[in-house]
Amino acid sequence: MRLRRSQPSGGLCPPHAKVQIRSGLTIIEVILSLAILTMSIVAIGYLVNMGADRQLDSQNASTAARLGSAKLAEVESGVTSLDTPGGEFDNSDAGWQWTMTAEPQGPTNLYLVTVTVSRNFKGRMFEFPVSQMVFDPSVKGAAGEVTRPDSTATGGNQ
Repeated sequence: MRLRRSQPSGGLCPPHAKVQIRSGLTIIEVILSLAILTMSIVAIGYLVNMGADRQLDSQNASTAARLGSAKLAEVESGVTSLDTPGGEFDNSDAGWQWTMTAEPQGPTNLYLVTVTVSRNFKGRMFEFPVSQMVFDPSVKGAAGEVTRPDSTATGGNQ
């Protein structure tokens, strides 16, 4: 007795048995698989866009933190006055603006300085505030202005 293949899986059956061999996919299976593929491509595209937006936000936050810290250092050193309301950055940081508020605190000449760095990105405003307690640099002394105390008046030996 001769046997023939009935299925692609390799099963054997006698020659007089009716075998129905299925060849190919139905249209429903093709449409369903294309729908699943399309939905997964759309989801992956959405995730890529979200990742690019988060990267841009992170880059903007880093730049704003750097610019805000630099401006606070200028205020602390006296290069920028506590009365300056704000301005724009130049050179490679063109497009970034800054505003500053200095609120007096308890002790004399101590201020809470807040520098807010901002920029308009794709129609929405990105703002990053940086704050620090600062003594008024206009009333702080400099190391060159200090004189050595008289050793005879303090009782020290020299």
